[in-house]
Amino acid sequence: MKKTFTPVVWTVLFMFCLISAQGQTGGFAVRYLQPNFQFPITNKLKSGDFTSGVELEYTHVLNKAFNLAFPLKLAMVNYPVNEQGQVDDGIYMGIDLLVQFKHFRPESSLSPYLFTGAGLNFEKAEFLNAAIPIGAGLDVKIARNTYFAPKIEYRLALQDANLRNNLQAGLGLKVFFGGEDEMPEPAPLMPAVQDRDKDGIEDSRDRCPDVPGLAALSGCPDTDGDGVADADDACPTEAGTVKGCPDVDGDGIANKDDRCPDQKGTPALSGCPDSDGDGVTDADDACPNQPGPAATKGCPDRDRDGIIDRDDACPDQPGGASTKGCPDSDGDGVVDAQDRCPNTPGLVSNNGCPELKKEDKEVLDLAIKAVQFETAKAAIRTASNTILDKIADIMGRYPDFVLTISGHTDSQGSDTANLELSENRAKACLDYLVSKGVPASRMTSRGYGESKPVADNLTAAGREKNRRVEFELKPKN
Repeated sequence: MKKTFTPVVWTVLFMFCLISAQGQTGGFAVRYLQPNFQFPITNKLKSGDFTSGVELEYTHVLNKAFNLAFPLKLAMVNYPVNEQGQVDDGIYMGIDLLVQFKHFRPESSLSPYLFTGAGLNFEKAEFLNAAIPIGAGLDVKIARNTYFAPKIEYRLALQDANLRNNLQAGLGLKVFFGGEDEMPEPAPLMPAVQDRDKDGIEDSRDRCPDVPGLAALSGCPDTDGDGVADADDACPTEAGTVKGCPDVDGDGIANKDDRCPDQKGTPALSGCPDSDGDGVTDADDACPNQPGPAATKGCPDRDRDGIIDRDDACPDQPGGASTKGCPDSDGDGVVDAQDRCPNTPGLVSNNGCPELKKEDKEVLDLAIKAVQFETAKAAIRTASNTILDKIADIMGRYPDFVLTISGHTDSQGSDTANLELSENRAKACLDYLVSKGVPASRMTSRGYGESKPVADNLTAAGREKNRRVEFELKPKN
């Protein structure tokens, strides 16, 4: 029996070497085995053992986590044949298909793994028994692609379990083939690189995978060659610098959006220049070098009356167009600076003052005769109050007029006495008007004595005319 066993072992060993040498992602291991056929131990079976044994294993690497293994086992063994302890010797051969679950790190010299699978046992050449192997192994690196490879497994027999369940342990060497100083990875199932548009840029990095493009633009085309991909180019057929569009004046605004494409401008004015920075384009600015509001076409207007300073006769005072920008408070067409009655509408011919009404003139003329005093005194007679009240009313209706009150006497008496009497009588009239609400600032009084007669002092009628108080109402200034 032993003579038969030795040639079989070497024949199988040679076959596995051939298979392993052709594999580019696998390895080959040879182990010495020592099983115990009586495991778990029963009270009936006698231990059986290998007189010698060897395992030849081919490993195919699937990836970093899984391997497929194909071990072949040959041994001389004493078989228990019944529960009474009778044994028989013969050749044992096992063929397995295993999946190894490994924990492999390239930087480590240790690679532990667990395995399970399915196996067939050929005993004495004519007996077939199926089994499920479960176990663990460890690959310990000792040289390039060479590992010390111990492992242990428990085999669950699917037939005659009490006779054939057993524990096996083995020690051996494993050599991997593949050119790398580590367990090699399998070739990918599909090509890693796809390039649909054939532009030399793989689709995973190609922004435009269906259109040939440039590597500098992540695989997208640039029709006008301005460095902006067509997909991002607002003007894909015109080379430019602003989102791919031309900008002749270099102001950062594309020609198509620039109202003034040949002059540098600002975005706020659609690319047109504004030399004085007033928000009005030079083309629309009547004063391009002086800031001003849009309402006056970019020209300054200090008093904001709508009349630009260069056309405004009064640039610091608001006015109307009819007075060239000068104020006219009463709206009579005469500017305040030339209006002798700025708060009362009047006539241009009368310097902005109104003419006295006829009836008002008649009151003032009547007052010369109607205002009477006590003889040789400045006391106003009560009968004169009526005419003086009318004069106070006139003063209220002509607020921009001033009143001059002049006192006169006849020639009787001394000049000094006559002058003093005329002054006192004029002052008495002024005081009465003040008492009626006329501002003193709008009136003046003066006495002239006998110096300005209007009639002959030699007659009684003439002297009566010379004894008088005159009221002259005229505009200020």
